[in-house]
Amino acid sequence: MLSDLHSEIVMYLTGKLPGVTVAAFTPDIRQQRHLALPACLVELATIEPFSDFGNNRDKSRVYLNFEARLLVDPVLADAWVDLKEFAAVAWWALREWTPQTAGIGPINLKRAGEDMFKPGLDGFMVWLIEWEQEAYLDFATEQVEPVITKITTTDNLGNYTEVTG
Repeated sequence: MLSDLHSEIVMYLTGKLPGVTVAAFTPDIRQQRHLALPACLVELATIEPFSDFGNNRDKSRVYLNFEARLLVDPVLADAWVDLKEFAAVAWWALREWTPQTAGIGPINLKRAGEDMFKPGLDGFMVWLIEWEQEAYLDFATEQVEPVITKITTTDNLGNYTEVTG
């Protein structure tokens, strides 16, 4: 469900922001060989619980916090002006978006502003748009598989312990 939502956001913004590279965020942009600018990098930043657990439906209710980083080339003459206009257009596009993924509520835009806190994006001019969406993560127990399947530890005497899950 979350991968479907992420793909939906990227596809939607690709259609609304012609000429902009829209992609999922890569923690270190230097790992990508080519990134056409301007760009919009979308990331699911956090998942927060809903605070009222009054009924069974609310047990699976969460808030998904997304971030879209807007990048422009800093060597352009009017880069700051272009970046702010880019942010305004992206904000408007997100405001108009209605999610099609099941179990996802409407978007709640929180803020847009300069972002200087992603070291992997040093060298770019970056603005950040943040929003949240209510979601119902309703996974059946049999759908949830453990991420860690085997743990091996060794002490300083060379003894090892293996736990398989």
